[in-house]
Amino acid sequence: MPDALYEKFVRRWEEVIDLPPQTLGPFTAHYKTVTRHFKVMPWPLLVLLAFGVATLLYFFVGSAITLLVSLLQRGF
Repeated sequence: MPDALYEKFVRRWEEVIDLPPQTLGPFTAHYKTVTRHFKVMPWPLLVLLAFGVATLLYFFVGSAITLLVSLLQRGF
């Protein structure tokens, strides 16, 4: 009886553990390219992304960005 219970456990374990690779349809190749860089050395990409977001905010909001940042700092 314990062997049957163990075999049932092993079968269920294999069902749960054996997952197929995740795909994102046509975006899978782009996803793998981006995540490969994030896994190896994420800081340069994160710094560039932060700089880009800050620049876009400056262009959209202008010099009022300082007021927005001050407001957000008071909230936290």
